[in-house]
Amino acid sequence: MHQYYHAHKVVLEKCRGHMTCMRHCPTQAIRVRDNGKAIISEELCVDCGICISVCPVGAIVPIADPITEISHFKHKVVVPSPVLYSQFESSIHPHIIHLALKKLGFDTVVDVATSSAALARALVKCMEKYHGRHPLISSHCPSIVRLIQVKYPDLVELVVPLDVPREVTAREIRKNLPAKLGLKPEDIGVIYIATCPAKIVSIKQPAEKVRSGFDGAISIMDAYSVLLPHVMAIKEEFDESQVAEDFSFNAGWVTMGSITRSAKMENWLAVSGLDHVIQILDDIENSRLRNIDFVEALACMLGCIGGPLNVENPYVARTNSIKQREKYEKLIDVDDEDVDKKFEDGYYFFKNPILPRPTAYFDTDLETSIKRIKERDKVHRKLRQIDCGCCGAPTCMAFAEDFVRGEAKLTDCIFLAQRGEEE
Repeated sequence: MHQYYHAHKVVLEKCRGHMTCMRHCPTQAIRVRDNGKAIISEELCVDCGICISVCPVGAIVPIADPITEISHFKHKVVVPSPVLYSQFESSIHPHIIHLALKKLGFDTVVDVATSSAALARALVKCMEKYHGRHPLISSHCPSIVRLIQVKYPDLVELVVPLDVPREVTAREIRKNLPAKLGLKPEDIGVIYIATCPAKIVSIKQPAEKVRSGFDGAISIMDAYSVLLPHVMAIKEEFDESQVAEDFSFNAGWVTMGSITRSAKMENWLAVSGLDHVIQILDDIENSRLRNIDFVEALACMLGCIGGPLNVENPYVARTNSIKQREKYEKLIDVDDEDVDKKFEDGYYFFKNPILPRPTAYFDTDLETSIKRIKERDKVHRKLRQIDCGCCGAPTCMAFAEDFVRGEAKLTDCIFLAQRGEEE
């Protein structure tokens, strides 16, 4: 059985078995059974982080690297998600955030804005050259990629095979910085500041490459707590005239619709929130979504700005981002010829194709699969079909599947137990 890395865990001592996480999990990856504690399926979890946000007692916590993790590197580089800036009020100049990050021990701060601009052009070229099934689906959100791998294996071919801005940024750092500094590549540590568990997982266990360009990832939540005192202290004496001429700020792809806006494409659809994304993916799977060439799908409401590892209310953060753009944003100029050449050379593409995720929930033996489906449907017909959750599964259909796999007894259903139903 393949071992999957996940960037969150259940603290059993805190878990009270409220089932809130189980009811909200979009992939039905959580069960509450036996000892009354939540158990997360390694295979079905897509690291969206919804369970972290909804747990009423904080029993599900993120797993990220501590900032001290990179202390042994000679040169330390940090790549913050553009969302980090929106966690501070709009009066905070983005350069202050950079100065504060250096106070924490980072030597270089690199934004993903240039890579985002290059990938926007690459996406346009990719769409122009593509003549297959439509619509294509953005690869920007790792939770969506994993959702498709787990729940919609027939749609993996529609995921745009372009890498994401953070990984292209890390690749550029790895390519250029060692020679510039006169250091060995292994002497340079590159860390990402992430908005969600899925991005941490995409660095620790990428789905489309052997390894990430990053050495680790910390959460915005952890970074913010240590950044804030430095930010406020620097703000007191900050003079905008101190900002270097070559400093640039661009909010990047932090909100829903920003990818399609930057690529200036037509016939697109932007959707955020996993419940809404699932509706759209259902429509694509059933060929109900027509006249759409591209779907920008993001797991978090409003986009990455609504990530579960952020600290600010997403609507406040969105307002901050809009105001910061108005005050500080500069358009990123990219070398079109260089981007086109890299595109033709495959520089922006995934190293490996996105493939369906093999799980115990699917069987390669067609005869066995059909037999199990019939047995599942037979059990499901016996149930009240009210999805009460008392059995520890989120729905009656999920309970029937658990039974067929030998993970539940019929008497786990309180209604069947009352009727004296036997296995």
